[in-house]
Amino acid sequence: MQVAAEKAKEVLTQGDIREFVCFKLADEEYALDITNVQEVVRVPRITPVPQMPEFCLGVINIRGSIMPVFDLRKKFHLDVKEFDAKTKILVVIVDGVMISLVVDEVLEKLKLNAAAVDPAPIIKMKMEKEAVEGIGKVNGRMIVILFLPKIHEAIKLDISRFSTAAAV
Repeated sequence: MQVAAEKAKEVLTQGDIREFVCFKLADEEYALDITNVQEVVRVPRITPVPQMPEFCLGVINIRGSIMPVFDLRKKFHLDVKEFDAKTKILVVIVDGVMISLVVDEVLEKLKLNAAAVDPAPIIKMKMEKEAVEGIGKVNGRMIVILFLPKIHEAIKLDISRFSTAAAV
């Protein structure tokens, strides 16, 4: 997985312009590569799944596709917030799997050049450093660019640990 992270980060150093979907969690702005985002939907009825970590809200049905729903606020250990009219679900494809991520608000589609992206900082963050591809700078704003494969890997690991602990 480290090789995939380095390869994805390499793209940013080549001067290419990439597009991202920018969204809010708490008071921070985050972004995901637009090639991973299939669609943005309102929060439908979520069917809970027992014996899952708190950030796994359950499953949803989007046009006949059943997929898990993960709350990024909870995954990143941010304060809990009730869903409101701005709350959206990003339907993404990662590692060939379709999943959905709850975000506070989708802000915009954003184009960034490599010169506008700094590497992930070497400071303690609420998420693994490897989950951050870089920090984008746009008109005085700082946007945390997330590396979806690493987040997905952490989700799968947390679920397997939780399932094992629950079985004991």
